Amino acid sequence: MGGGRCWGSGGPIQKGSSQDPFLPKPAERGSGAQRQPARKDAALPAAVWYVPCLASLETIQELCRKENLTCKSLGITNRNLKSYEVEYLCDYKVDEGTEYFLVKWKGWPESSNAWVPLKNLNCPLLLQYFHRDKNEYLSRLKRGKAIILKNHIKALKPVVAQYIVKKAKQRIALQRWKEELNRKKNHKGTILVENTVDLEGPPLDFYYINEYKPAPGINVMNGITTGCECSHCPAEKCCPEEAGFFLAYNKRKQLKIQPGLPIYECNSYCRCGPECPNRIVQKGTPYSLCIFRTNNGRGWGVKTLQKIKTKRFVMEYVGECDPNLQVFNVFIDNLDLRLPRIALFSTRTIKAGEELTFDYQMKGSLDVTSDSDAVSPARKRIRTVCKCGAVCCRGYLN
Repeated sequence: MGGGRCWGSGGPIQKGSSQDPFLPKPAERGSGAQRQPARKDAALPAAVWYVPCLASLETIQELCRKENLTCKSLGITNRNLKSYEVEYLCDYKVDEGTEYFLVKWKGWPESSNAWVPLKNLNCPLLLQYFHRDKNEYLSRLKRGKAIILKNHIKALKPVVAQYIVKKAKQRIALQRWKEELNRKKNHKGTILVENTVDLEGPPLDFYYINEYKPAPGINVMNGITTGCECSHCPAEKCCPEEAGFFLAYNKRKQLKIQPGLPIYECNSYCRCGPECPNRIVQKGTPYSLCIFRTNNGRGWGVKTLQKIKTKRFVMEYVGECDPNLQVFNVFIDNLDLRLPRIALFSTRTIKAGEELTFDYQMKGSLDVTSDSDAVSPARKRIRTVCKCGAVCCRGYLN
């Protein structure tokens, strides 16, 4: 996804230090954006500009090039200030028998877009994206019938070119989102992002976190002052026993307790180490997952990229209805029964590529709730329709 290492006649842009593209790091002393002097021999002090903003890396690069600035932290130096790398292809035409593509240059404003002969382009992946997006749009117009432009077509209709540009921008935005998610995660698996349904980009109200963020005034360390003294858990006085419950996992790290029972894992005060068999949820998901756009109006969902065996810990939150996951309350560094961590375990073997789902009412798939539950005659409950499409679905999320 993205531009890869494709470039036009100007050569590739050399990337600088790795950083969050959504929040550029403040430049180090002496390495900020510097305006180039009018003459090479001009003895003028370099002005250092710091950039404490939320603009993307490409946006800041565009501003630097427009103002003829260099910035080591952004990867723009005197050597590559005028380099050109293909970010995506915008349009197509044939002029006097020569094929041209309208090119958007990475790190340059759209006003710098240029028509480049096909023979001068070395970006096979971006060409593949261009033709795929073009044919996808035309196929949708013809209700699913694949359409391929004939060789004598000399230009694309504006509406087709606009769709291709939107798809290219979406692809770049989703790629950035995927990179951001994988930078922030603290588990072994990889996170992919996929949207083959519409032109929707990353959700604006989505924030990836590795642990709960308590509201002001809530102390999640409530009740934890000591841990178990086991050198090899579980021993007689291990954390579950001290809480009056059984160890939740067997030797194969599978869940062995019934739904409804709490899970007490070893905590940060315990003597046991990270390889303790009673530390499962706190290590995060071991599986590679894909956040994908659903095709029935449910927004974004999550599916697994690996086979998941039954009764395995999957993650601490995800998805919607016909459940292949069961909800369990987990207590690790917090013993307040009102503030459990919510862990999801597989209820059966889950195939690779299958969506991960759980019951919003946190009950088993065979547990059917009456429509009349706790509804006051004076106040009719506002219900949210469920779109999961499962045979056993109640029809509503609440």
